Amino acid sequence: MTATPPGWYDDGHGALRWWDGTQWTTHVAAPDAEGAPDGATPPAPDDATPAAADATDASLQTVGFDPQPVDGAAPPEGYNGEGGGFSAATQPKSKLWILWLVLGVVMLGVVIAAAVLIPLLLVNAATSSGSGGSGGGGAPAGDDEQAAVEVVMDYDDAWQNADCDLFLASTTESFRTAGGLVDCETFEATASEFSASVEDYRIEVTSIEGDAEQILVTTTETFESFFDEEGNPLDEAVTYDNVFLYTLVPADGGWAIDFLE
Repeated sequence: MTATPPGWYDDGHGALRWWDGTQWTTHVAAPDAEGAPDGATPPAPDDATPAAADATDASLQTVGFDPQPVDGAAPPEGYNGEGGGFSAATQPKSKLWILWLVLGVVMLGVVIAAAVLIPLLLVNAATSSGSGGSGGGGAPAGDDEQAAVEVVMDYDDAWQNADCDLFLASTTESFRTAGGLVDCETFEATASEFSASVEDYRIEVTSIEGDAEQILVTTTETFESFFDEEGNPLDEAVTYDNVFLYTLVPADGGWAIDFLE
C-alpha cells in the first residue's frame, strides 16, 4: 500500500483537519474556508509537543470516526470506509489490559492462598482445641491417652451390657474392692439393674490430661431414666447429664480405672 498523501480531510465533527501524510495534525479549518480543500498551502510543521501530537492522533483514530476526503482525495491509510473507522493496525493501543492482567494475577494468588491456608488453619485450630496432655482437650494426644480413652469406653460398655470380662479388664482390683464389686456375679446383677433403668446412654470425652504415672479423663454422660436420683419410679423419662472424672493408672502394660468421681 502507498501512504495517503497530505491533505485536508473531514474529521467527522464538522471541521477539516490536516493529514501530513503520516499522522493527523492539530491544524483545523472550517468546511467552508476559502481554498482550504484545494490548493491550500500546507500548514507549517505541527509545533505541538510529541505528547500533544500523540494525544491528538489517539483522539482522532477511534472507532466510528468518519473523516471524508476532500475533492476525491484518498482517505488516510488504514481507514476502513464510511462508518468503519480505522483498522485495528491504526487503533490506539490501550494499556488497560496491563492493569486487568495484574489484577487477575493478584486475584488468582489470593484464591490459591485461601485454598491452601484455610484448611491448614482449620486443622491447626482443631488440633489446638482438641489436644490432650496439659492442654486438657477432648482428643487423645498420644498412644497412652488413646488407650486410656478406650478403657473408659470399655468400662461404659461393661455396665450397659453387664459384661464382666470388660469390667475386670478396665478396672484395678482396688477400684473393684472399693465399689464392692469383687466378683462377676455381683457385678452382673448390679449392671443388669442399671442397664434396665436407663435409655439412650451417651458418653463424650471432654478433657484428657496426665503423664506417665496417671491420666485423668473427664466425660459428660447423658441418659434418660424413669427413676429419680433416689431410685423412685417416675411416670415420664427424665434426662440426666453427669460429669465424671476417671483416674487411670498403668496396669498390665496398659491402663486401668483406679478411681472415679
